[in-house]
Amino acid sequence: MPFSLKSFLKHIKEAKHAENTLTRPETLTVLNHLKFISEDELLLDKIISLLSGVKSQQLEILSPREAEVFQLIGLSLTSKEISQLLEISEATVSTHRKNIIKKLGISGHGQLSKTAHNLVVKKKKKKRM
Repeated sequence: MPFSLKSFLKHIKEAKHAENTLTRPETLTVLNHLKFISEDELLLDKIISLLSGVKSQQLEILSPREAEVFQLIGLSLTSKEISQLLEISEATVSTHRKNIIKKLGISGHGQLSKTAHNLVVKKKKKKRM
């Protein structure tokens, strides 16, 4: 079935008129899938990165342990390294990762690593100033 931009936009307009809305994670999923048919995958990556950015205030919804795991992810530690450092199992680290992804509404482990790294680096720069 050939792709038709007109048909695609028509479906979006119909959803709008029916007052159907997408959650942030659903929106990110749609954007991620648009990369498969876009000539400008880099542009979509930038948009996705902007939309999935997490502000430091949003981290307050994480439990203290999840926040600790998030910080360690931001320092580029692996799940195995985090489990050894915190003296918990890798399965527990994995559960924390999944909970963080869900609570922050980000899409997947790669985006979690990027987001955590960006926030940890940003915090370090603020402390230096």
